Amino acid sequence: MAKTETVQLKLQPGAKNGNGWNTITAPNTQQVYSFKYTGGDKDNGGLKTTVGDGTATLNLNLDTDNRYSVNNVTFRDDDNPPQLSRTFTSSTAVITDQNTANLSADYCVMVLDSTNGSMIPCDPIIANDPKHGTVLMAHRITHQ
Repeated sequence: MAKTETVQLKLQPGAKNGNGWNTITAPNTQQVYSFKYTGGDKDNGGLKTTVGDGTATLNLNLDTDNRYSVNNVTFRDDDNPPQLSRTFTSSTAVITDQNTANLSADYCVMVLDSTNGSMIPCDPIIANDPKHGTVLMAHRITHQ
């Protein structure tokens, strides 16, 4: 059965730890930001499904002020063959997981701060579990 998850990405300047917030330094400006994913698997931005259950979709909304915009969505460890694709606008992203083969991958939403040019990597995980259940980390996409 196809699966759809809805995820919100919150972002703010400065450090804010705890309650799901992650602090990151923008590599290009050394400015400090905090981000938090809500919704999705385990309420932290993940996508988890079982191989062969149909295409899975993660709909992401950037929940913050207008100074921030989605600049890119990248994947790590999506190969043999690639399962993931994405589209995005300045405030949304859609990740599609074909879910036809084993996979354990991460996604990263790159957010631009228009006030200073900071590129902020916000990276949870997506997971597709094997048909007969190995438990995997949240925010991973895994097919087995």
